[in-house]
Amino acid sequence: MQYLLQRIPPAFGDAVSDQLIHSHIRLKAGDDCQVHWQLRLPAKDIAEAQALLQAEPAKQIMLAAQGYEIPEQEDAEADFFVDPTNLQPLRKEVLQTAPLGKLRASVELMYAMLTQARTNVQETHAEWTPAELQSVQASCQQQFHASSTEAECDCYSRGLAKKYSARQVKYNRYLLTNPYAFATGNGEDFKRLDKTLQTSCGLSL
Repeated sequence: MQYLLQRIPPAFGDAVSDQLIHSHIRLKAGDDCQVHWQLRLPAKDIAEAQALLQAEPAKQIMLAAQGYEIPEQEDAEADFFVDPTNLQPLRKEVLQTAPLGKLRASVELMYAMLTQARTNVQETHAEWTPAELQSVQASCQQQFHASSTEAECDCYSRGLAKKYSARQVKYNRYLLTNPYAFATGNGEDFKRLDKTLQTSCGLSL
């Protein structure tokens, strides 16, 4: 799970923190080196990702040809062998042709699509918590240099909070660091607002 949290786009981590995703692993009976992993995914997330993919038939065909697919049910499972010396999956098990690798790739695809789709959802969002504002302000202070950094970064973070939820800011920032995801067109509105706020709040690199 730690590996997935570091690799898979942030909508996955939020689903884990919301306790919508559950992981269970056990040894296979009679075999000390093979384990069974069950990952229970939210039905709502699966349905949302399936709808996104069905809306783009060409993309669905292209991904299927490359061996990618969205999970079809809540319980995703994989059996795989581990190295008893370090308890890590064998190298062949993480390849996309193996059950474990295929499971990881399908979950990664699903949450990449959900992260992209949720960046610009226009809906009433909850007020940011003080911790969320402080996190963006701290990030701002590290990125920019100005004469009154604290006040300017407060202006910047509150400007973001007027339009986006804290999670949407996180998702959009992920897109900006991922050329392929940004190339889909998602994140353009955020990038424009980001530049506008930098100017209006007096921030400069």
